[in-house]
Amino acid sequence: MSAGWEQIPQETARRVLQAAAVEAHGKPGAYVSGERVMGRANMVDLEGFRAIAEYLDAKGWINEADADYSIFVVTQAGLDEAMK
Repeated sequence: MSAGWEQIPQETARRVLQAAAVEAHGKPGAYVSGERVMGRANMVDLEGFRAIAEYLDAKGWINEADADYSIFVVTQAGLDEAMK
């Protein structure tokens, strides 16, 4: 499952995580919309977004995602990472 993660653009992954944190209003456990996160992060590549979301999920920064990451939760660890 981690195959190819070295190809995840770290700057884009950080931007997505920060956008998710904003959408969660800084509250861990808040559900966010993948579509709104993509818009806030200025992403148009759905497959790229899903790859990044999978990476963030594996890191423990998001969880409780549905199969296509159209909705998920930002964890406390994710909020902490987004604020670095």
